[in-house]
Amino acid sequence: MTTRPPDFDDLVGGEVPREERARLHRVHELLVQADQPPELSPELDAVPWPNEALAPVSSRRRGRERRRSWLGLAAAAAAVALIAFIIGEGRSTPSTFQPVAKRAMHGTTLAPKAKATIAVGSRGRDGNWPMLVDVIDLPPAPSGGYYMLWLSRNGKPVAPCGSFNTATANKETVVRLSAAYSFNGINGWIVTREVPGAGHGQVVMTTA
Repeated sequence: MTTRPPDFDDLVGGEVPREERARLHRVHELLVQADQPPELSPELDAVPWPNEALAPVSSRRRGRERRRSWLGLAAAAAAVALIAFIIGEGRSTPSTFQPVAKRAMHGTTLAPKAKATIAVGSRGRDGNWPMLVDVIDLPPAPSGGYYMLWLSRNGKPVAPCGSFNTATANKETVVRLSAAYSFNGINGWIVTREVPGAGHGQVVMTTA
């Protein structure tokens, strides 16, 4: 029984970038070309399994066919697992994020010990600018509150880039955010502390 190898398009899908897709396709072709698991030698194959010792010959033959079929399916499953692992590694590894610019932030009098680094990646085909924000020593927001990162002009918020929280147990917080706007006229970033019902957010960090 010949087991059909998994289809590459079914495994990967269409959302993977072209360069990554080409790399994964080469791996897939190598897996497809790999030999099937070796068959048992005639001597070993002739030895009945314990439960088959008293079974008719036809039953033992069907048992061997099922085992060989299972080996083929196991090989196909292993190929699927390996490709899925490679896809997962390719999507999650930090090396896939290549910053094109970095800016440092410092705390205001509301969070004097806080600091952060904003790394901006290349603009994607979807029009978004990915950002990796590394925040250190920013106290947790009050219960129900959160922090908001803004593109700013002369210290004033212009457009939001996303929200995040910090935790006491972990003095460093790394979050992935994005900007969907042009940077024309933008000269910095600010972080505000937002508390429901408290009006406008307070600026706790800035690049100015």
